Amino acid sequence: MGEFIQFTLNGLMSGAIYALIAVGIVSVFKATKVVNFAHGYIIMFGAYFYFTFSVIVPGAAWAPDWLQSWEPAWMVAMKADLPMFSPMGAVLDWLSNLPRIILGIAGAVICNALLGLLIERTLMRPLIGQSTFAMIMITVGLISVLSGTKGLIWTADAEFVPHIAPNTPIRLNLFDTPIFLFGADLVNVAVALLLFGAIVAMVRYTKSGVAIRATAEDQSTAYSMGISVPRVFSRAWVLAATTGAIAGAILATRNGVSPSLGLFGFSVLAIVLMGGLDSYVGVFIAALTVGFLEAMAQWQFGGEFAEVVPYIAVLVVILIRPHGLFGQKEVERI
Repeated sequence: MGEFIQFTLNGLMSGAIYALIAVGIVSVFKATKVVNFAHGYIIMFGAYFYFTFSVIVPGAAWAPDWLQSWEPAWMVAMKADLPMFSPMGAVLDWLSNLPRIILGIAGAVICNALLGLLIERTLMRPLIGQSTFAMIMITVGLISVLSGTKGLIWTADAEFVPHIAPNTPIRLNLFDTPIFLFGADLVNVAVALLLFGAIVAMVRYTKSGVAIRATAEDQSTAYSMGISVPRVFSRAWVLAATTGAIAGAILATRNGVSPSLGLFGFSVLAIVLMGGLDSYVGVFIAALTVGFLEAMAQWQFGGEFAEVVPYIAVLVVILIRPHGLFGQKEVERI
C-alpha cells in the first residue's frame, strides 16, 4: 500500500507539470485555432534560457562573486555546525543560489516572451485570415528551426541547473512503508497549479480572456466589435511562451537541460488531445490521469512502458470521444 501511495504522489506531481505545459497549447488554440506542434521546443528554449542566466552568466569572469554564490558570514557559520544531509543545509544551499535563481527565472521568462512575440509577428501574423492548416504546418516547420537554432547557440551536452526551491528531503511512514518526497518537487507542483489556475481565471473573467474567446469563435465578428485580433494572437503566443519558460525551468531542475526536452511536448500534445483542445478543465483532468497511469506503469512494468502510456490513453479516449473528454464537438481534429 505504501508503494502505491508513493507512485501515486509521484504521478500526480508529474501530472501537475504536464498541465502547466499543456496550458500553453490550449491558450494558443483557443485564440487562434492553431495546434502548436513546436510548443515542446519553446519549452526547451525556456530551459536553456534558465540555464544561461542561472549558470553561464553568474559564472562569467565579469559577473560579481555574490551572483555565483551568495554566502555571508552568518550563513557560513551556520553551515559549519550542521550535520550532513541536514534539511537546514538544503535551505541554506538554496539561499546561496537565490540570486542566480532569480536572474535565471527572470531572464528565461523575458527571453521566451520575446521568442513567442517574434514567432507570432514574423510567422503567424502574415497568415491571419488564411487556412488554419497552413498555420499548423508553420509550427511543424518551426520544430526544425528551433532545434537547429538551439544547436548553434548551446552545446548538446546535458547540463544541471539550481532548483528553484529548497530541495529538502521529506520522509513519511505510511503502512510501514517509507514515503520520500522532496521540497523542490512540492514547490514546483504548487507553482504549476497556481499558474494554471491564474490563466484559467484570466481567460474566463477578464476582458483579455473575453477577447480571446471571441476571436476564437469568429475573427470577423471580433474585428467588427473593436477587438484587435492581431493583439489577441500576440497575447496568446506570449502567454504560451512565458508559461513554457516556467515549465522549462521546472523540467530542467528535474531532468537536467538537454535537447530531449523538445520531444516532451509531443507527450503533452497527446494529453491535450485527450482532454480536449479547447478545454482547460479537460486538459487538467487528462494531465493528472496520464501522470497517474505513467506512475502505475512504471511501478508494475518498468520505465520503458511508462513512455507509451500517454499515446495509448489518447487513442482509447479519441475512439470513444473524438473531441476529447471535455472538448466541443465542432472542434476539428487533424
